[in-house]
Amino acid sequence: MGRHTATRERGSIALEFAFAAPIVLLMLALAWTFGRVAWANGHLEAGTRDAARVATQARSMPEARSSAMAVLQENTRAIDGCPASLTVQITGDFEPGSTLTVQASCSYALSDIGMPGAPGSVSPSSSFASVVDQYRGVDP
Repeated sequence: MGRHTATRERGSIALEFAFAAPIVLLMLALAWTFGRVAWANGHLEAGTRDAARVATQARSMPEARSSAMAVLQENTRAIDGCPASLTVQITGDFEPGSTLTVQASCSYALSDIGMPGAPGSVSPSSSFASVVDQYRGVDP
């Protein structure tokens, strides 16, 4: 009786694997995609934070804008497509003790971050606020 059952189930593991393998591979691909999107968003977040801190150290608002843009372009350079679509806004008064807020956003295709053939794009945005030194411009 044991011999008859063994011949009937011959190849069943290969068949189960053939059904399960695409599902497992799809789950791995989705995990990879979500990880790459989180990595790209982390670069934008870090760039926005650094841009806000650099902007508060500038001597004028035009210098703050150009410095913030340069920092964000440097931090998002690793994300294909993001530096080309990068938008930066700085809000707030450029007065000692006031708060400057840097808002940044960009757009990149999922196929540009390591998922060739993946449809769609992602448009993350980030903002960070930093205080202008209250003693800026005051003689000692």
